[in-house]
Amino acid sequence: MRIYKRKGSPNWWATWNDQNGKRHRRSSGTEDQKLAEALVAQWVQDDFFEEHFGKKPDLPFGDALVHYAKAQKRDHPRHFMSRTRYRLKFLAERFKGLNVSDFTFGFVQAFVDERLETVSSGMALKDVAYIKAIINKARREGRTDFVPNFPRIAASKPRSRWLTHDEEERLVLAAADHLKPLIRIAVDTGGRRSELLGLDWRHVELDARRIVFVGTKNGEDRTVRLCERAVDTLTKMGPKNSGPVFTYNGKSIKCVKVGFGRACERAGIEDLRFHDLRHTFASRLVQSGVPLYEIMHLTGHKSLAMVQRYAHLAPDFQERAIKALDSHWHDLGTVGKNDNAGEAAKALKVVVPMRGLEPRTYALRMRCSTS
Repeated sequence: MRIYKRKGSPNWWATWNDQNGKRHRRSSGTEDQKLAEALVAQWVQDDFFEEHFGKKPDLPFGDALVHYAKAQKRDHPRHFMSRTRYRLKFLAERFKGLNVSDFTFGFVQAFVDERLETVSSGMALKDVAYIKAIINKARREGRTDFVPNFPRIAASKPRSRWLTHDEEERLVLAAADHLKPLIRIAVDTGGRRSELLGLDWRHVELDARRIVFVGTKNGEDRTVRLCERAVDTLTKMGPKNSGPVFTYNGKSIKCVKVGFGRACERAGIEDLRFHDLRHTFASRLVQSGVPLYEIMHLTGHKSLAMVQRYAHLAPDFQERAIKALDSHWHDLGTVGKNDNAGEAAKALKVVVPMRGLEPRTYALRMRCSTS
């Protein structure tokens, strides 16, 4: 083992050979000679334990976080720049100097309890999800053998605020001129804030009445058909061959929080966020009778679970279900009346033969291992 200075570097460097004779060279990252010697001694010891006992050395959480951040920036650049990097910066500062093996159940539970004193359960869930993703990535890469056991956090009730037509008109009238078309398109397309602010005229096809959100939160492109009002709104904005659609003084809009908040205040609208315009889009579709499966694809959600919050808005869905049952029993004969009881029973025997078991559906046959 030897430490030395390299030309052009203020830090101490080290070189040593492992048990197989392989040479290692690494920067200590410090100008302190004593600290550099201690670090190198630890590296040599870690190599020995891994070679002879199969024990991987403790992995600094900061190193695992950097590897995760690089992958996220490469695979999801837009979402990384708008959100992920800020959460990772918070975690890097919060857990500075800790190793991955420090994230025991009790340690993470204490962190969650601390966070819940100042933030919502949803935010705490996101923090824990990032920690899990960072450690799991390091384990998949073979950089640690640590398998943490994370505490469960009860998710808060999903937010389901949306605009009435009257509120929408008041909001548009109260909004600054550069926000008016943005609000209209948000309500008419269900686009996320990042998708709308990143929308380019190259991906607006007015003749085909559609727009394409590129590189969405899910990492996929999403095409949304435009209603007449959306086409009219975009046409009045003056379409271009390329460039950002939503601008202020000729430059792309980066943030709407302040302007949107002031518009809500002037319009007398309370408890409304920009993301609620997306909820408005989905809720209006449900109220018009559009199936949840179709809404899932229009909004870009990955599962029906994300759009189930709108199910209760479907017009008269319980009434339709009950009428379907009434129609079913009417076709078979009214059950419960003495004069038709015998005929109804005969009809049921024809539909379901009395063999002791209900006939299996196709889905059940596919699930049954004996079929």
